[in-house]
Amino acid sequence: MDLFVSGVVESFKLCTDPLLMLLLLGGCIWGAIVGALPGVGATLGIGILLPFTFKMSPVYAIALFMSINVANSFGNSIPAILMGVPGSASAVLTAIDGYALHKQGKSGLALGVTYFSSVFGQFISVFFFLAMVIPLSGLAYVFLAPEMAALYFFGMCAIISITGDNILKGLAAGAFGFAVSLIGRDPVGAVTRFAYHPELRGGIDPIPVTMGLLAMSELFRSMRQSFRWEELVGSFSAKFPSVKDLVRAMPRILIGTGIGSVLGAIPGLTGTTSAVISYQQSKLWSKHPEEYGHGSIEGVAANESAQNAAQAGEMVPTFGLGIPASTPSVMILAAVLMHGFIPGPQMIRHAPQLLYAASGGMLASTFILALIGWPMSIYTLKLMTLNRQLILVGCVALTLVGVFTLNNSTFNCFLLVLFGMIGYFMRRYGYSVAGATIAVILGPGLESYLRRGLLLLDGDWWAFMSRPWTGLIFALSLGFLIYASFGTIRLARRAAAIRRQAVEALRGSASSDQRGEGGQM
Repeated sequence: MDLFVSGVVESFKLCTDPLLMLLLLGGCIWGAIVGALPGVGATLGIGILLPFTFKMSPVYAIALFMSINVANSFGNSIPAILMGVPGSASAVLTAIDGYALHKQGKSGLALGVTYFSSVFGQFISVFFFLAMVIPLSGLAYVFLAPEMAALYFFGMCAIISITGDNILKGLAAGAFGFAVSLIGRDPVGAVTRFAYHPELRGGIDPIPVTMGLLAMSELFRSMRQSFRWEELVGSFSAKFPSVKDLVRAMPRILIGTGIGSVLGAIPGLTGTTSAVISYQQSKLWSKHPEEYGHGSIEGVAANESAQNAAQAGEMVPTFGLGIPASTPSVMILAAVLMHGFIPGPQMIRHAPQLLYAASGGMLASTFILALIGWPMSIYTLKLMTLNRQLILVGCVALTLVGVFTLNNSTFNCFLLVLFGMIGYFMRRYGYSVAGATIAVILGPGLESYLRRGLLLLDGDWWAFMSRPWTGLIFALSLGFLIYASFGTIRLARRAAAIRRQAVEALRGSASSDQRGEGGQM
């Protein structure tokens, strides 16, 4: 309870830092912009700025990343409402009801409900985050090297099992990332391994690898897409909704906030899943279910509050256990690790300032969003008329400059482009870039804790695996992989059934054509 109270107090204290608030203002504007541009998103937005934060205080850097994540969830709904093009998957349902309201001349109503729902969901979910993450600090006293090794392994298995449709491709991506993490010095014996180039003797810098796999690959993929915004943008009314409309939407906002906060904390159940479940529950209990899909402010409210509240929920396993719950949280986890901290129960206990930075960053960003969100929803639309190719090329140049300025290394720029190309082809052929990235990040820690744990227990694998928490975490890891394997089998059977139906249809059409030709003869 004391940690919760101190967390709330320290979070509000951060909101009084004028320099931090100015930094978060820029983060919110940047987050809304990348959220409004389909194919960009929070992962790329954080990745572009990541190299520029290593001269900052870790508290400022983490708070900045939180502001980008918060504003991104709001920004992705602006094109969904005004153009019917969602900025991310979590805004798909907003695109249905919001765009329907826009075509009815009620654009201001849809934007206003989105703005109010986003701010409310984000604000309440910050306290859910503190209430759920702080109890995990009690595990710090029982988590020694074996438990930490199991936790690192669980993080790798969790992200591999929830990203991608094929578990075998996920495991292959994880194995690739882990192999990359082995390059360099042995963490126990300090022996150099796989150093075929002088630059590799100290190991591969995880920053260009992470940014290449997640950010640069996404930029390469986005460059192959073509959009003509000018054909979609039309006139709209920016009248803010009435108090009656907001009161009508309030029960759905409460439902969405609760669902998003809780489900967002479960790895795999991201903002998209939370939004869909919230939308379904809202429609189930609505007095006007016929409006859903045709312009329902209740549907917009449920979807937006859930997807925004889920952002705070996703930070619970990321900071509390070191397990990323979504692709953007992989980038945030990488940032925490690269600043020299290891997320998990021990960090909460021994470095609570980062926990306060996360909660304070989300809280302050919510206040900023409350002030600038409404006018920003109108002016952000003007960005859609800019040349998209120029924006993406500018992002590539900014990413290269950021990586180069870390230590003035052209080799890191080479790694950035190389892993960007690898990540592009991984995306294209269904391999999990998030799985490979998290393996690169967690690989050194997994190896180090595994070997230290075995040294602690004289190399006794049974004693290592039979420790209560270690055995439980390893069992959960295998459970994730087994569950994902069943999903792969189901998808394979479904694809085989579709192929059989297609072949039968082709055979049927061919035989009918032959009969028709015989009748004519």
